[in-house]
Amino acid sequence: MRDATPGRLELDIDRRNGTTVVRAAGEVDLENAEALAAALRTATEGSEDAVVLDLIGVPFMDSSGLQVLLVASRQLGDRLALALSSGSPVAHLLELAEVRDRFTAYPSAEDAIRAGAG
Repeated sequence: MRDATPGRLELDIDRRNGTTVVRAAGEVDLENAEALAAALRTATEGSEDAVVLDLIGVPFMDSSGLQVLLVASRQLGDRLALALSSGSPVAHLLELAEVRDRFTAYPSAEDAIRAGAG
């Protein structure tokens, strides 16, 4: 897992090969979940690209972040894929909330892009 500063969320948007990758690093909670939602809106504005939300660098996500994921899933549908480590706290949250089946997940953003994710 990438190093992340606890309590801080860093976001990066990268467009490549017809896919937009939104990379998050740090905790996603009530304080910064809107920043993640805004990054997803920015990444998808005026674009029909596939979107990979890279959450490998996210060591903690609360229900605020889960809500952002569910809204993104509803809005983007099959265009959205997650880069998610198996057994990670985010993967565990999706399992606990019984919503894991709403997302296509890959072990890395690169794997998602290679698979034509989204």
